[in-house]
Amino acid sequence: MSEHFLDQSVVVNRWNPAYPPRLTIEPGDTLTLEMRDASDGQVTPSMTLAEFSMMDKGRVHALTGPVAVAGAEPGDRLILDILSYAHAGWAWTSIMPGMGLLPEDFPEPFLHIWRLEADFTESMPGLRIPLQPFCGIIGVQPLIDGESRTRPPGIHGGNMDVRHLTAGNRLHLPVLHPGAGLCAGDAHAAQGDGEVSINGMEAPMTVKLRVDLVKDAPLSGPFVECRVPLEPEVFRTCPHHAFVASHADPREAAKEAVRRAIDYLCRRAGLSPEQAYVTCSVVLRLKISQLVNQPVTTITGYLPEAIFLEPSTLYPG
Repeated sequence: MSEHFLDQSVVVNRWNPAYPPRLTIEPGDTLTLEMRDASDGQVTPSMTLAEFSMMDKGRVHALTGPVAVAGAEPGDRLILDILSYAHAGWAWTSIMPGMGLLPEDFPEPFLHIWRLEADFTESMPGLRIPLQPFCGIIGVQPLIDGESRTRPPGIHGGNMDVRHLTAGNRLHLPVLHPGAGLCAGDAHAAQGDGEVSINGMEAPMTVKLRVDLVKDAPLSGPFVECRVPLEPEVFRTCPHHAFVASHADPREAAKEAVRRAIDYLCRRAGLSPEQAYVTCSVVLRLKISQLVNQPVTTITGYLPEAIFLEPSTLYPG
C-alpha cells in the first residue's frame, strides 16, 4: 500500500464528473489532503469586517481533489477511514446577511476570528470550547452531469456538515462515476448541530484518510461508522442547559431554542448577541425531541456547561 499527498495549490469550487483527477490511487492506499478554508483562502486572521463583506461568495467552497480510485465503478462503494486532522492555528465564523437560521434577527455582517490551541480555543470571552475537527464536505462526484454548486449535499455526500466525521470514524460513500472523483474541504475545527449562524469554525486543515474500495456493494446514501465517542470527554461528563421549544413548524421551534440560548450566553458570559449567535453555531447541539405529536415538533438545544470558564447559578429562564 502506498501513501499519497495532495497539496492545496489547486482547488475546485464546483462538482463536475468531467474534471480530470489530480491523482489516482489504489484501494487500500493512504491519502493526505491539504485543504484551504471554505472561503478559498480569502479570509485571513487579520481580515477586517469591511474586507469580509467584499468576499467573493462564488469561490465557496474550496475543495481539494478530485482523486480517482483505480477500479471504482458505479455500484461500488468507497470506505474512508479518517485517520487524523491537523489545523493551522486559526479559524473563522461569521454572520452573513440573509443567511443562517435567524436572518431576521441579524441583518448585519459579523466576523469572529478564533485562535486555536492544539485541542481547544479560548477566543470567545469567558468560554473555553474544545475542538472536534472534521470535513464539512467530503464526497464523490454526484450523478448530475456537468457543473453543480457545492452547497447542497446528497447521496454523493458533499456538504453534509456531519460533525461526527472526526478522526477514528469511518465513512461509506457510493461510487456514482468511474473513478469516484473524491474531494474534501470546508473543514471545521468545531461545529454545533445546526451550524445556525451559517458557519462552523471554518479552518484551513489537513486530513489523512485510508481509502478502500468494495466492489458490487451498492449504497443508497452516505453511512458513518461512529467508532469513537460522539462528544469530547469534557462534554460527556458535564451538565447541560437544555432549551426546549415546540412549534408546528420545526424551523420555528429551532429558532426559539437558539434565541433562548443566545439570551443565556449574553446574560451569563456578557457576550454581544452576535458573539452569542456564532457561539451557538459552533457549540449548541440542536436535537429533534419528538415528531409524533402532530402537528407540533419539539426541538431541544443543548448547551454544555463545560464551555464556561466561571461557574454560575444563573437560571436561564
